[in-house]
Amino acid sequence: MDLGGNSDCYGCGRPGHWVKNCPSAGTSRGRGPRGRGRNKDMFCYRCGDQGHMARDCEQTEDACYNCHRSGHISRDCKEPKREREQLCYTCGKAGHIQKLCDKVKCYRCGEIGHVAVHCSKASETNCYNCGKAGHVAKDCTIEASA
Repeated sequence: MDLGGNSDCYGCGRPGHWVKNCPSAGTSRGRGPRGRGRNKDMFCYRCGDQGHMARDCEQTEDACYNCHRSGHISRDCKEPKREREQLCYTCGKAGHIQKLCDKVKCYRCGEIGHVAVHCSKASETNCYNCGKAGHVAKDCTIEASA
């Protein structure tokens, strides 16, 4: 399968397929490599545990970030507030916030470390259907496989 210049899926960040054919269908679309496996550096904002992200959480209800029980949110929690270091929403690591995270991927040039709005490379439009530059999907002459 020829995917043109950038061969990573915009849905899961893995190479070899387009987002419309992503095996991780139903997960959030668009922000670079986020594997579905367990990773100790990830942090779940649904249950408050490390090792996975909220979209992969087995808990069906949101839980209090403080005590991890469902039925209320942390500002209404009766338990003593536990100290917790703020974590980046993108990579789940401490020490920086999302807009300063170096794990973001630019959709314009495909490089890691910046987003398209801050990209210094010339803008090149790529078709989401065939991946080739110079046109968009609605003008694509190649039959879309759905």
